[in-house]
Amino acid sequence: MRVLVVHYHLKPGGVTTVIRGQLAALASRGVEAALLVGEAPPDERWNGAPLAVDPSLAYDEPGSGGLPDAAKVAVLASTIQREAWRLASGGGDVVVHVHNPTIRKNASLLPALSALARSGVRLALHVHDLAEDWRPDVYSGQPYPEGATWAAINRRDAEALSAAGAGSVRFLPNLLPRATAGEPPREPPAGPGLVLYPIRGIRRKNLGEALLLSLFMRPGGSVGVTLPPNSPRDRPYYDGWKAAALELGAPVAFELGLARGLDELYGEARAVVTTSVKEGFGLSYLEPAIRGRATLGRRLPWVVDDFEAEGLAFPALYGSIATPRGLFDREAFGRRAAEVVREAARAYGLASEALPEAVVGRLMDGDTVDYGRLDELAQLEVLRSVARSPEARSAIISANPFIDGWDQAAEVAARIAPSALEPWSEAAYADRLDGLYAAALSGGGAAPDKAALLGLYLRPEAFHGVGV
Repeated sequence: MRVLVVHYHLKPGGVTTVIRGQLAALASRGVEAALLVGEAPPDERWNGAPLAVDPSLAYDEPGSGGLPDAAKVAVLASTIQREAWRLASGGGDVVVHVHNPTIRKNASLLPALSALARSGVRLALHVHDLAEDWRPDVYSGQPYPEGATWAAINRRDAEALSAAGAGSVRFLPNLLPRATAGEPPREPPAGPGLVLYPIRGIRRKNLGEALLLSLFMRPGGSVGVTLPPNSPRDRPYYDGWKAAALELGAPVAFELGLARGLDELYGEARAVVTTSVKEGFGLSYLEPAIRGRATLGRRLPWVVDDFEAEGLAFPALYGSIATPRGLFDREAFGRRAAEVVREAARAYGLASEALPEAVVGRLMDGDTVDYGRLDELAQLEVLRSVARSPEARSAIISANPFIDGWDQAAEVAARIAPSALEPWSEAAYADRLDGLYAAALSGGGAAPDKAALLGLYLRPEAFHGVGV
């Protein structure tokens, strides 16, 4: 068996890191692999694998309309078929392993994959994110390929694909680099200090909540964000939070990772925090364990449940931050949320007002709302209230007793032993890849129904103002 790995690019990021791990796992089993991407990386033999580059696989140009082009579909299908045949010339079956095909970055990819599946090409479709999960800006109206095998990086997505009718689905959690090897972790510094947020500051990372937490740290504590976002879409929000931190005197430092390496920052950090409202795998919960640091912050059940099923524990996480409605303009937020949901519904092809009404009704129900469900403007209103009013600060503490001195939890949270991370090792990943490719070679299965997927993900309680 041989594997053709297909992706839009190999730029630094989560999917590229997964591809590196995939190639290493395949090499450990003696499985030959090749790469096909839409943009050339600096190294023509990337990670030792033969590399082909074809612009037909690259991201669509801005303003292209998001619709497939028949000629481009044919070229793209022919390109993937050609590289699969080239790999097959060495003997054995070939599986075409496609990363993130459901995210509409190239509108012609899904139709091309459907054509390939009809011609008998064995497809493994590796879902890192689903556009149905409140990502309307990258949703494609094209049907998903019949006869493919699907791989999901968390059990929630795997179960949703199966519930929506996908006939062949495998659970494929990411490989965790250095999960079972490396230098012993350094002991964290004692007392209040740096709590690191090692991310790029994109919207869904919920930086407003990191600012809120910083206002309730023990004296001498601070939150450190490592990197700015790359995308023009996220940059204004990020710059807004930098300005807000300065305005409020919040103990938050930005862009620490531009001047210092991650190893140095982890060595200085007392613990790690995450406030993200949307993750596929949840590396931010596991990576600190390799470096001997506890993870504090927001608990995302669909990823943490997977880790706890393997015996890990995260006692220093919280499920929400209850925010009294008097600390922000509730009605204005409701109007903004309704418009965001209407735009999302239109992108998903949903014509009725049922979804906006359900979301806003849920947001307006009760005396408090989770801070992570607010948008940036409402979050900033809460921050200003807390920074300027002792009564507002007391109201937050009363509703969330854990939040006052929350960073102290790092001193009592048991750190995870690196040996407990074996389920995310290279060997475990290689075993799961074997199962994925066996399923693909057996013929895959039916495609998931897209309307059913939308029904599973577009729930009012899953709406977060910073995550759409």
